[in-house]
Amino acid sequence: MQGHRSAPSCLKILYLSTVFTLVFVATGCGGGGGSSTQVLPPPPPAPAATPAFWPLPGSYSQTQAGQTVTLADATSGATIYYTTDGTTPTTSSTKYSTAITISSATTTIEAIAVAQGYSQSAIATGTYMLAPPGSGPTVSVVVTTDDQAMQLAPQASVSFSAANGGSNVVYLDETEVYQTIEGFGAATTDSAMYLLNEVAKPNQLSQFNQAMSDLFTRQGNGIGLSFIRNPMGASDIARSVYSFDDNGGVADPTLANFSIAHDQADIIPLIVKAKGLNPQLKIMANPWSPPGWMKDSNSMVSGSSQNFLLSSMYEPFADYFVKYIQAYAAAPNNINVDYISLQNEPLYVPPSYPGMCMPADPTATDCTGSQTDQATALFTHVLPALSNAGLTTKVLVYDHNWDRPDYPQNVLMSESLSQIGGVAWHGYGGTPGAMTVIHNMFPGVGTYETEHSGFVTNSDQSRLDFEEITQCMRNWARAYVKWSLALDENQGPHTGGCSTCTGIVTVNSTSGAVTYGTEFYTMGQFSKYVLPGANRVYSSNALGLVTAAFVNPAPDNSRVLVAFNDSSQSQTFEVQWGTQSFTYTLPALAAATFTWSGTQTGTPAYTVSATSQIMASSFNSTAGNNTAGNYLTWGLETELTSDTNGGYDVGYSVDGDYAVYKNVDFTGVSSVSARLACDQNNGGNCGGTLEFHLDTSAGTLVASVTVPSTGGWETWQTTPASGVIGASGVHDLYVVFKAPTSGTTSLGNFNWFQFN
Repeated sequence: MQGHRSAPSCLKILYLSTVFTLVFVATGCGGGGGSSTQVLPPPPPAPAATPAFWPLPGSYSQTQAGQTVTLADATSGATIYYTTDGTTPTTSSTKYSTAITISSATTTIEAIAVAQGYSQSAIATGTYMLAPPGSGPTVSVVVTTDDQAMQLAPQASVSFSAANGGSNVVYLDETEVYQTIEGFGAATTDSAMYLLNEVAKPNQLSQFNQAMSDLFTRQGNGIGLSFIRNPMGASDIARSVYSFDDNGGVADPTLANFSIAHDQADIIPLIVKAKGLNPQLKIMANPWSPPGWMKDSNSMVSGSSQNFLLSSMYEPFADYFVKYIQAYAAAPNNINVDYISLQNEPLYVPPSYPGMCMPADPTATDCTGSQTDQATALFTHVLPALSNAGLTTKVLVYDHNWDRPDYPQNVLMSESLSQIGGVAWHGYGGTPGAMTVIHNMFPGVGTYETEHSGFVTNSDQSRLDFEEITQCMRNWARAYVKWSLALDENQGPHTGGCSTCTGIVTVNSTSGAVTYGTEFYTMGQFSKYVLPGANRVYSSNALGLVTAAFVNPAPDNSRVLVAFNDSSQSQTFEVQWGTQSFTYTLPALAAATFTWSGTQTGTPAYTVSATSQIMASSFNSTAGNNTAGNYLTWGLETELTSDTNGGYDVGYSVDGDYAVYKNVDFTGVSSVSARLACDQNNGGNCGGTLEFHLDTSAGTLVASVTVPSTGGWETWQTTPASGVIGASGVHDLYVVFKAPTSGTTSLGNFNWFQFN
């Protein structure tokens, strides 16, 4: 074709060997005859992995023994060489063989790795800053990392010394006491107890005994579970559908054929063993469904009806609990049932496993067509039946997700609560912050998180657990209970129900071998060290860190702080306990449990500089206008945030809701900024104000920040105050939401504030 010609074939590539040495042969190019051949060398080998340090470089409060650092390399067969004198490491430098002990105030380690078939690695540099040994208590440290490379792994201890301030401080105050802790645990489902008793025990007796010890004692690797939830009949983790009085589907209102024979096979023997290992073990029990003949569907599983309790069955329903509690207490069992709830997840009727819809009270619109409700069942039938039988078992109301706090509110509003143990909550919807507002409404009623399973579909179960358990503790939970204690390698066995749930331990269905999952270790960071009877005490959150603190009961009397780094980078922080403090560095998404003994000193226990970044979730308390029958007016709720460095923001705000931050030092401040989010297009009434008052919610106004519409509830904007009034000295700070003219609810979220 005119105007176009193909380019000459000037280059031939000859593959001369299996190591892919290339020979380039140029032929007939440029009009000159002849050819030339160029042989290129093979590419250089890939570098070895860069050495890794443990603990991470950062700041630590050393003990008299100093700090040891280990080096590791991901390249198989690698040799590590290092220096500590500022020189560049080479293969002539010190060869790493044992942990490096450092004791000077600042030490920088530089390291390389070499391995056969690899080029030299990049240089790894780690600087360690050690505070002088303190004269205060020695602090033991145990860490679990997000990659599970470390699971409840003991670390070098640190020590308290005189507090000297810091830029990222976690404050503790054991004089400010919240709830008493009853325990941590899981559910003794039909499948779990079958796997342990009939698969693990006969096939792997030593592993079975070790697993029971590890689950229920604190000896060795034991995590000391002390609260179990025992299904009354079949659940979504069961091998069959059963109750304790099926009676062939024929009504048995006198419960003449009631029997717990099913539980005598696997469940009761293992509960007896668990109580022998941990005498402090508490037991909650509840049905997923009563016998089918008590319901309009005549079936434990939904069918096509609304699936509710018949009004004619209130009395048999109440007697069902009495007979169950008595049967468990009868010799030779001697099992005391501490708590019951009337219905698992009363606002959900599952299609493939037992369930029942039960509205909160006669006025509720849930469960269309229901003849019965929880308030009537509880106060008119179940509680009198328990009392008449001389039973002291307490009742937990609700037993469903955080997203419907109106349910427990409406059950509890108008009756005497003397026989009510508390409110049971699940973690599949809403936020743990809902537990605080219901606690504020009913402060004499306990709060219990009674179910949240891990799932094989969760990409980071460790992070989810630490975020949630810590937040539950900060929102008055007396117990934190996972779902099934055990499952097999296929997340079974089960009839219908959950096919992706995970257990605390896994029992191989063929061999009976017992292995421990992520949730064993995340739970253990709390349950192994926080004893039944411990009191949660005040601890603040900090940049990238969420915490919960406890004082254990006598005779132990130890102090416990669990800190989780919820950010994507390592965080160095200072823990201040009275007039003493220590410094520590945590890797990204790692948790540490710190334990020590001693007595807190100093009055007040701490002061917080107003010029530091104060996390909104660090509030000492929250309240509002406290309108009867409207839980939203009883305070603010914490929730997970996707803002930088993670943690919890504070929201669910209505007019007059406020948070209290104690002992704030306003010396030298002149202005304030707040980190805010509000979505005008998604139900938000943005444009109100966040007011800063001294000493009471109506005290001296220090500053006022307008809440902007940011375009999303997790779209954050740092907003300065307008019209700042001067303040000085140490005060309690009240941060109050005030509504715009557009509405009194959904006024915005806030994550932190900082005076300048």
